[in-house]
Formats: sequence, structure tokens, C-alpha cells
Amino acid sequence: MVDTCEELSRLATYLGVSCGKISFDGKEKVPVLKVQNNSNPKGLVTVAKYLTRSSQHADALLGATQEDKAAVDQWLEYRVTHIDRSTQDKDVTSCLKELNQYLADKVYIMGNWLTLADILLYNGLVKIVGGLTFYEKETFVNLSRWFDNIQHQTAVRQTLELVPFQRNQLYRGVKVH
Repeated sequence: MVDTCEELSRLATYLGVSCGKISFDGKEKVPVLKVQNNSNPKGLVTVAKYLTRSSQHADALLGATQEDKAAVDQWLEYRVTHIDRSTQDKDVTSCLKELNQYLADKVYIMGNWLTLADILLYNGLVKIVGGLTFYEKETFVNLSRWFDNIQHQTAVRQTLELVPFQRNQLYRGVKVH
């Protein structure tokens, strides 16, 4: 889970906050943030929200209204419960189809603005999308558009490599069911 600690470190850099010391709890297999008051937030989403609340971007990234906050929380939970726990190809494909359908009429997860959900979903999908063929990426055209948009925000991507996408349509008549 070194990747999770690196992900949180990149998030802190994006937010312009100090992430302090992030360690990995081997027993529970989750990241732990060491903080001065010893509350020590534990878990990807909890630490990510703690870091975000410590920044000047909290309202924009976590949602300004109660409805927006709940929706962001829903997608953060989706990252942990669906994407991170997808161990079989059919589970991964199911997540990709679901996200592709959801993003059909959206620029970002919440519609028209970047949220913490976009950042964590992007990080959770980097290896998955990076392992797709050009044909598979074209099959998930909405997800690919969203992913490519996020990865071209260098403040979000930072040290991660760009995942290549084909600019021209490779195949005609591709339908996702």
C-alpha cells in the first residue's frame, strides 16, 4: 500500500498543505496520518478529507452544500468499496461500465467542477486505465474523456505518467451494454 501513501502525499502537494507523516498500518492495511493532537486519522478517505479540510480548497473539493458533500462522499466510498476491492476482471469491467455510463453527460464527477472524488477516482484508476488497450479505452469513451481531462491537470497528475489515448476513432459501431 505504498501507493496509497504516495497518493496522499501527492494530494497534500496539490492542496498546498503539509501531510506530515503518513505511515501504513500493516494490521488493518490502511494509511495513518500522524497529527499533533494524536487523533491520527486512519484510512484513505478519512486522511484525504482531513488534508482537504486543512486547505483553502475545502468547499470546492468537498462540496459547498449538504447535497454536494453527500455526493462527493458517495463517490469516495465507491472508490474504496468498488474500485480498490475489484480483484477479478469482471468486477473491474463492471466498475468501468458504470463509470462510463455515469460520465456520459458530465465533465467531472460532480458535473462541472473538480472535486476530491475526481482526484481519488483518477488515482484509483491510473493502473487500470493504463492497462487497457486502445480498443478498450475507446469502448469506455466517456470514462476515457474524463480520465484524460483529469490527467492533463498537471497539478493533479504530478509525477504519474500520462496514459496514452488514441485521438482518432479506431473502430466503428462499438457499443457498450
